[in-house]
Amino acid sequence: MTQYIIGIDIGTSSTKAILMTTAGDIISQGRVSYSLENPYPEWAQENADDWLNAATTLIKDLAEKVDSKNIIGIGIDGLYGGSGVPVDKAGQPLGPALIWMDRRATEETDQALKLVSKAELMDITGNLADPYYGYTKIMWLKQHQPELYRDTYQFLPPESYVIYKLTGNISINYSAAGNLAGVFNINDDEWSPELADKLGIDLKKLPQKMIASTDVAGKVSDEWVQKLDINPGTPIFNTGVDVGPATVGTGVLGAGRMTIALGTSMNAALVTDKPLKDDNLIIWPYAYKPKEYYYNFAGANTAGAVIAWFTREFAQEVDNNNGTRMLDEESEAVPAGSNGLIVLPYFMGERSPIWDSNVRGTIFGISMTTKRYEMFNAFQEAIAYSVRQSIEQFGDYIGDSFTLVGGVSNSKKMVQIIADVTGKTVKTTDSGGEADLGSAILTGIGLDQIHPEDAEKWIKINEKVEPDLVKHEKYNKYYELYRLAYTDTKGFYEKYNELISK
Repeated sequence: MTQYIIGIDIGTSSTKAILMTTAGDIISQGRVSYSLENPYPEWAQENADDWLNAATTLIKDLAEKVDSKNIIGIGIDGLYGGSGVPVDKAGQPLGPALIWMDRRATEETDQALKLVSKAELMDITGNLADPYYGYTKIMWLKQHQPELYRDTYQFLPPESYVIYKLTGNISINYSAAGNLAGVFNINDDEWSPELADKLGIDLKKLPQKMIASTDVAGKVSDEWVQKLDINPGTPIFNTGVDVGPATVGTGVLGAGRMTIALGTSMNAALVTDKPLKDDNLIIWPYAYKPKEYYYNFAGANTAGAVIAWFTREFAQEVDNNNGTRMLDEESEAVPAGSNGLIVLPYFMGERSPIWDSNVRGTIFGISMTTKRYEMFNAFQEAIAYSVRQSIEQFGDYIGDSFTLVGGVSNSKKMVQIIADVTGKTVKTTDSGGEADLGSAILTGIGLDQIHPEDAEKWIKINEKVEPDLVKHEKYNKYYELYRLAYTDTKGFYEKYNELISK
């Protein structure tokens, strides 16, 4: 009898799902899109029920593709939900989740560093203070929406919220707890009462049950069994922050391999058996064996997001589904360096490794002769420069190649630019790198129906893109200018932010 697993990935702009067999055969996939709210330039928030509706729609749709009695488990991961969903004791959302992209908690970040030293934060949590982290966002809510903070029973990450609704059980994956930072002790894998007391955060408002991706988080309630037409008691697995399962989806089930995920944001990740503290990285327990492995990453707040913005604002005539491909063709002949254009892709500040909430997107070298296709090429190069700057944080761990996954990796031109800028061989795969696949694999492992070694073999590298060394030499010079452009404008943006924030 064929058995099936569903993997759900709750993303920033859409939720994706996969139905696969325990032998690794993909039966069907689906996607449901929704909107991101940006009420102010530095704000980014989403509504929890958009995630619930998308996830349940996809589960029901996929269950109809096979005999649903043979679906043996569901794994659910989610975008980094920042503050999490504030819910009351009845489980109803009191407001939106302030997601990873949200940069409003700048004053709270400064306050955190006055209350707790950088050295203490790094020693206990493996992370520092920045508006990116969930704990600074919770501090913002406490300061600016005190009634909401007071009435919040739990702050739930996106996947935890959906699982709670489906099962009635509250849990948090170790990766999501670690990424909340500030009040998570990465040395002991538990909340830190000492830091919570200093920062003024009530730990009772955070999920108390920490869980690994291969542990059952709960079983589908009778109510949802009827609505979704699946087996009573179907187990659900909380697989944590999406980039962890996405890395599992590239076949990484141990330490020592580097993966670049390029979607709305960019994550350059390295899995290790010890946290790489003091390197300006974001660190949390890995999605697989969280007490043995650590996920260390740097990345860009807006990577694919700036390409989507450019397409929306400057190429409105192109089809939404094929816009990037058409712009790729239009800009194919642009030489390395985009005829002197350099873009800083910091459209919502930047996280690791520069950690700067003040900086903004900037175009250098624009003139009366600048063409749209040159600008598009410069935006693509900016993402590649960001990839290079991120992987350089790994020092001696950098090899001669890395695996690139995510929507942006579908652009052959973009992949080649990344290879040329970094000077590394870029490996891509059609069969891996998606978080929903990783969540399905983790679920199968948790059910003892998938062996980790088998899952690693499923992921096949379909292409290796070698760098053009002549272009790489030219890009070395432009990369130096890219780094200099940020250094020289850092002070400007500090003063700029003071002015516009008044």
